[in-house]
Amino acid sequence: MKVKLIIIAVVIILFSLLAIYLYLSWGCRLEIDIKCFDTVPGEGDVWSPCSYDGDVKIEPEIPLNWAGDRFTCVAGGRVGNKTYVVLTRTVQVYSLTYTPFSYEDTGRCYCAKHPLDCIFRAETLPIYGARAVLVVDVNSGTGYLGIVYTYAPRYSDVRFGNDGVYLALRYVWVVREIAGDHISNCFYVVKVRLEREGLRLGQPINRTSGVFIKIPN
Repeated sequence: MKVKLIIIAVVIILFSLLAIYLYLSWGCRLEIDIKCFDTVPGEGDVWSPCSYDGDVKIEPEIPLNWAGDRFTCVAGGRVGNKTYVVLTRTVQVYSLTYTPFSYEDTGRCYCAKHPLDCIFRAETLPIYGARAVLVVDVNSGTGYLGIVYTYAPRYSDVRFGNDGVYLALRYVWVVREIAGDHISNCFYVVKVRLEREGLRLGQPINRTSGVFIKIPN
């Protein structure tokens, strides 16, 4: 009888632990396509700053920890017969994992991966600012969204070449799961809807070369 009770108790504990794990890990993996790009020598035109006055709809929705501001237009220009724009928006990043998701999701997913460590660390999560960078083919609506820690991207960080958009950004990254490891030079592949009447492009200023992250046309 005593052995039977012990077995029942062990089974209950195991099922409880499994239930806790399933709760903590639910939704941590992001079911979003990711595409990585090479850093290559390239040449393209720098365009003067653009402006955008409208909403930005992204599908699938990514549960990023957006700050209060809206997307702003960094640069817009022509690649062949297509129009591309680069938009940016502030996201908040927690130092526990340096990933840009909500306090609740970050702590929950961190605990699913590190159950012992989370007891001591999950309650202290200071916030740092980072930037989401969204490159959009305006014609097709295809977009590539990545995260950067550095200063807010400027129009001079973007080149519009004959065969793609070139980004002079040092470290762009995404994660496959909340509280996961960074994957560098990679972007989430999304569909983007812009209000085209609210978009105003600049003008080509000069043509320069360098080493860039290349997003092919």
